[in-house]
Amino acid sequence: MKSLSSFVLLLTLAASPAFAHARLIKATPGEGAHVKSPAHIVLTFSEALEPAFSGALLMDKEGRNLSGDPVKVSGRLITLTPGRLEPGAYVVSWHSVGHDTHRLEGHIHFTVRP
Repeated sequence: MKSLSSFVLLLTLAASPAFAHARLIKATPGEGAHVKSPAHIVLTFSEALEPAFSGALLMDKEGRNLSGDPVKVSGRLITLTPGRLEPGAYVVSWHSVGHDTHRLEGHIHFTVRP
């Protein structure tokens, strides 16, 4: 019985990487931050992203896309370069796909202060 339990544990640990997804682990600016207009918005994920299937949009409170230059997806990062942002509330809507092909999505809210 002990060897069966060990075998099941070994299989579970060996399979764990297969269940990994490209999770957001850090955002700059972070959720709820009050910052001066950022030159770049950087999202860092737990694993390398599939560039063709991952991305982000920066939107103002009216829902206008202010993402700026083309959004760069490289390795574990998504980078937006929006240009100068006026004071106010903004949201970054992101979606990520890692090598496991599972899509995750979410939002980061921040405020640009005067």
